[in-house]
Amino acid sequence: MFIFSLFGSVFRSSAKLVISFALVIVILVLAFAFAPNMVRSAQDWIELLNDKLRTPPLLDDQALILYRTLVNENTIFGIIMTLLSRAIVEVVAWIFGRAFKKDET
Repeated sequence: MFIFSLFGSVFRSSAKLVISFALVIVILVLAFAFAPNMVRSAQDWIELLNDKLRTPPLLDDQALILYRTLVNENTIFGIIMTLLSRAIVEVVAWIFGRAFKKDET
């Protein structure tokens, strides 16, 4: 029985990851279509955040080059969008879990 429970958990978490990926794309398309001004202001905010994070203290030259390569506006935007979509998926999954929960009374 443990193996079926494990497979069920893996399937649910994989389904949530796929749904989160699709939701990121849907949010981006809807944002570009219906709220381009909000996208521009979010881009400006992320650019400001990137400028603040761009020069961390106590890094040598090679580490600073690597850091600046990996941390840029696209990375920050991707992380924010992933966290937003994952939060939405988890809330919806929780709501459906509560709505269709078996009463064991």
